[in-house]
Amino acid sequence: MELPLDLAQLQTTPAADVKVKGWPSLMRKVRASGAIVITNHNHPDAVVVDVNEYQRLVAHANAASGANLRAQSLRALQLRFDEHLSSLKDGSGLSKVLGRSAHKGRKIALGSSR
Repeated sequence: MELPLDLAQLQTTPAADVKVKGWPSLMRKVRASGAIVITNHNHPDAVVVDVNEYQRLVAHANAASGANLRAQSLRALQLRFDEHLSSLKDGSGLSKVLGRSAHKGRKIALGSSR
C-alpha cells in the first residue's frame, strides 16, 4: 500500500482514544488504512505503521542511500579524471607524451598516483 506524502491526508486518532480503546483497536485502523497519525491536543505526535510497511520504508530508504553513495563516488571519480585530463591538455603534458616516439628499452615516466 502506497502511503500519501502529506500527514494531513492520513487518518488521525487522538492519543486518548488509544488509551481508552486499546492497542488492538488502533492496529485494526492501521491495517485498514496503512498508517494512523496519533494526535495530542490536535497536533500530530506520531505515525503508526504496521511491520510490513516499516520494512518497505526502510528498504526504500536504504536503496536510495546506496544509490546516492554510488552517484557521489562516480562524481568524485569523474572530477579526478577531468582534473588529470586537463593537466594533459594544458599544452605541455599531452604534447610531451605524444611528441616522443617509443623506443625499445626506454623507461616510461609515470605521473603521480593519488
